[in-house]
Amino acid sequence: MENTRTGRLPLLEASHLKTYFPVYGGMFSTLQGYVHAVDDVSLTVYQGETLGLVGESGCGKSTLMQTVMRITPAAGGQVFFDGRDILSLKRRELRNLRKEFQIIYQDPFSSLNPRMQVGEIIAEPLLVHGVRDPAERKKRTLQAMADVGLEESFHDRYPHEFSGGQRQRISIARALILRPKLILCDEPVSALDVSIQSQILNLLKDLRRQYGLTYIFVSHALNVVRYLSDRICVMYLGRIVEIAETKELFARAAHPYTQALLSAVPVPDPTRKRSRVLLQGDIASPKDLPQGCRFHTRCPKATDRCRREEPELAEIGPGHQSACFYSGQAEGGLS
Repeated sequence: MENTRTGRLPLLEASHLKTYFPVYGGMFSTLQGYVHAVDDVSLTVYQGETLGLVGESGCGKSTLMQTVMRITPAAGGQVFFDGRDILSLKRRELRNLRKEFQIIYQDPFSSLNPRMQVGEIIAEPLLVHGVRDPAERKKRTLQAMADVGLEESFHDRYPHEFSGGQRQRISIARALILRPKLILCDEPVSALDVSIQSQILNLLKDLRRQYGLTYIFVSHALNVVRYLSDRICVMYLGRIVEIAETKELFARAAHPYTQALLSAVPVPDPTRKRSRVLLQGDIASPKDLPQGCRFHTRCPKATDRCRREEPELAEIGPGHQSACFYSGQAEGGLS
């Protein structure tokens, strides 16, 4: 369905997506249960937008992205990309479709083959997808390098000869070379110095405008997501607890977990004070989830209803959804 606020059409739609990992233990390695890494997640990514995905480490952000790409098997649900059901595709069909979506990983060193030259690394997707002409591959490789700000002389060098920021540019060029519609960014700046982070973020913005790209941007740094994203999804223990446009989320966060995350964002003005939300209690285990709202063990507003019932993600305003019984009590975020 078209986004009535922006006029954009959906590119990726996930419906009731689940990813569970079995846990074995004991002398005979018997099945002890499942880790609910992604638990009944539904979301829509519209063409040309950047959707931010935030939450604490272990909340399921990266697993959700890997499930969407069918790198990690789904335990249930559906994923539609450009109208095609990814989870039902056969191997050959999936391989052909993967030209349309690529991924940029967090670590720009371990994600690059140290035995391959930069030109070979960037051109490898072309080779995998049937571009056999060496001259054509080199032409497109040099264009991708130019797009991300890499000099032509880097073509025959190796990854260890570059800085972290340059290695991440190599990763971006590799993701870009097939001209995909969607790029999934798995914390692509978290391993970089702050000054380099800004350069990479500006590069991603420029490439989005130049090629009409769509991004899913995973990060635990809210200020980074705020700079790049049109909308933000907040995840907690495998579920999405709040979705809103970026400006709306920072101004009127509705879920107590989102409010706590926003209260921890540093303010550059030393004269400005903010009330910090300090969460008490223990984080529930994704293997042994509590009854009711899975955030109630840390929530300062939890009631008996929260301990009995699990709230569903519901509309509380135009384009703003929250999974909390008391989302009407929205608090100011960051202006």
